[in-house]
Amino acid sequence: MNLKNGLNFRGIVVWTLVVFGAGMSILEISTRADAWTALFSNSSLTVDSDLIVKPGPGAFADGPLARRAIERAYTKEVRVQLNHLLTVKREDIRRSISLSSRYVKHMEPVLKQNGLPAELAYLCIIESGYRSFARSHAGATGMWQMIRATSRRFGLRTDAWEDQRLDFVMSTEGAARYFKYLKKRFHDWDLVLAAYNAGEGRVQAAINRARRMGLKGDFEDLQLPRETRIYVPAFYASLLVVMEPERYGIFPDYQPPIDFQEVNVPGGVKLASLEAEFGTPGGVLKALNPSLIKGRVPPNKAGYSLRVPCSLDTGLALKVVRSLEEVRWITYRVRKGDTLWDISKRYGVSAHRIDRTRKMRRPSVIFPGEILMIPVIRGLELGKTTNPLKIKES
Repeated sequence: MNLKNGLNFRGIVVWTLVVFGAGMSILEISTRADAWTALFSNSSLTVDSDLIVKPGPGAFADGPLARRAIERAYTKEVRVQLNHLLTVKREDIRRSISLSSRYVKHMEPVLKQNGLPAELAYLCIIESGYRSFARSHAGATGMWQMIRATSRRFGLRTDAWEDQRLDFVMSTEGAARYFKYLKKRFHDWDLVLAAYNAGEGRVQAAINRARRMGLKGDFEDLQLPRETRIYVPAFYASLLVVMEPERYGIFPDYQPPIDFQEVNVPGGVKLASLEAEFGTPGGVLKALNPSLIKGRVPPNKAGYSLRVPCSLDTGLALKVVRSLEEVRWITYRVRKGDTLWDISKRYGVSAHRIDRTRKMRRPSVIFPGEILMIPVIRGLELGKTTNPLKIKES
């Protein structure tokens, strides 16, 4: 398409959006016009506009959500969101689909075990783009964007040591339990998705309001926030693209699935120390265990099931674990008047071996209420000083 024809095409697009794009701002009209012009003027892309309303069967079209996405492909709401994905969010969805192959392998079994459709794993495309550390303005965190209260309600641990919302398997387990509850309460998948986005209380109130007006209370009848009204068709649009990305001119660079094995390690150990002992590159254990927000294993008496690379020699891992089991870590809450020197002297450890659980500008200064990690050799009785400090074992 030459420059003159491109300008003419853009003018047609702008005029169409002005006539039919009710409620769209001038900036949004201009942005979409530029995106569509660039899309159809690129000779390297062969995108047929008919594809927007003629999806193929896809790889998992037998699932209930995939079937619904295909059925809804002809609706105005899904078409608008599909247009948005293929233009404004084109690179975002390509990147998200590329990342999905790293995690979906571990998500689908969890969803199926809870009686949920496997294609629900692709909701993370519009939630977080499969970014573990994604965070919303409302405090929702992780791939499934769960707020702290909801995550705790459905069995996820979120404390000073671990935030399981950041873990791609644990967060899926929590989200699956939540979806299972929502499906039992609302029955219809449109309402379930809306409740996941807006909250079950808000959706139930909207249903009650619609029924008082003589309506059935379906998703189309509800007065919900604009974000939620967009959310549901956006998910169906993303499913259409996931099923056949090449059909829509999207060519993902699929990433290999994450593979790992699990080793039970003693509580309190630093990930950096384990990486040095295992001989693995720095950051590998953090990537496999993103929920460990302190960079160390929680100080549990029973230890912790840590994910390690499949390439790690099992014999070496067991040898390292046995050596680490000779030392146990205790937590100590600093009281007024404590110094690192006093604490190290009383517990028979050098001050530099006492770990801070948070970074400080002045490493030698401790503050009341701060939590310290103290390594103690197993088998040695603690607190035999004349005035022992009180400790809290984890």
